[in-house]
Amino acid sequence: MNLLSQIFAGTTALALVSVGLLEIFRHGDRRFYRIFLIKPEDVPAVRMWAMNVGAYNIAFALGIASGLWMVNFSGNAASGSAIVLFCCASQFILGIWLWITEKRLLTSAIGQALGPGLALVFYFFLR
Repeated sequence: MNLLSQIFAGTTALALVSVGLLEIFRHGDRRFYRIFLIKPEDVPAVRMWAMNVGAYNIAFALGIASGLWMVNFSGNAASGSAIVLFCCASQFILGIWLWITEKRLLTSAIGQALGPGLALVFYFFLR
């Protein structure tokens, strides 16, 4: 796995942790309405989903981090690359799906898909 794909995968992991923590702890905060589109009166109804999506994002970040560790330190680079590629491909697809399901979240969808998409492009085209 080349350096550029690792950098974009790593930044994806950091972004996923950051967004995951916001989803878990700040999904009802009015300052983040642009990101989550959650109205104050809807916070109790979406709490469970927001917290679970946040946990999923953190789990994907841990997958990427584990894979990157395997690529660089475990002597099992092929398995680590497979984990990183799976997580990045999943996030790329989920970013596209976010835009398909909610057009108002185009900026969030680009943010979700761009980093992992670039990790995939650099992995497959800069070998």
